[in-house]
Amino acid sequence: MSFFSRLRGWFGQGSGAAEELPWREVLDQLPILQSLAAEEQARLCELAAHLLARKTLTLLGVELAPEERAALALQAALPILHLDLQWYRGFREIIVIPEPVTRRESVQDEFGLVSEVEEEHAGESWQQGPLVLAWSELCQDGGWDGYNLVIHELAHKMDMLGGDADGVPPMRPGMDMGSWRADFQAAFDSLCRQLERDEEPPIDPYAATHPAEFLAVACELFFTRPRQLAAAYPAVHRQLAALFGQDPLPRQPQEEDEDQAGRPHPAERHPPEIL
Repeated sequence: MSFFSRLRGWFGQGSGAAEELPWREVLDQLPILQSLAAEEQARLCELAAHLLARKTLTLLGVELAPEERAALALQAALPILHLDLQWYRGFREIIVIPEPVTRRESVQDEFGLVSEVEEEHAGESWQQGPLVLAWSELCQDGGWDGYNLVIHELAHKMDMLGGDADGVPPMRPGMDMGSWRADFQAAFDSLCRQLERDEEPPIDPYAATHPAEFLAVACELFFTRPRQLAAAYPAVHRQLAALFGQDPLPRQPQEEDEDQAGRPHPAERHPPEIL
């Protein structure tokens, strides 16, 4: 039996009751949340509790302590801090697995040649399906290092609210989709040209694999290394600030602006699978 054939309860409704978890204690331990204003912290804890109440959290081969459940929910709630849970209506279940899943896939290169490769998947999203996340990656998140698996995958979910994952989520009132497309396309094209010239890219080169992945990587940077994103693609940063109704840039400590190698990007991150 394959791994994904064992994933059950895709349409679970959640418990409906908010969990009593150590929200404040965990929030104080996650660097990307520590500089939120007091009212924002209270709102984030409330959203995180409602998120766990409304979604089914399925643990396959892994156990999460209350502090770990709280850390997952708080980071998941960060993108919608100034929105609402309707932005997460595209899924009903969060599945946590111990490690990334490896499987063989067919890949076609620029010359049309098809080869079989092994790909690791630390997280996956499907249209109207669950969010699948590897705990070995999740447990490293929460710092100002530019990487955050749950934010990456939730960006795909928000993207899919408009149909196929194409890097263009639904716009909030007052936003212009034409401007969004132009700004993101210009940034995506610029990144691709830099890579073609073998230049050092300003963000993770994985963002150049697909417009949807550019959005997801940009969202990771927006919340966990905003100064890097704003310096590389200021128009993209402004669009994300308008979409999320917040700007993490003032929250990033000055010392975190120093060049860091960071941890490797999970090999999962390729154009998302849509079923």
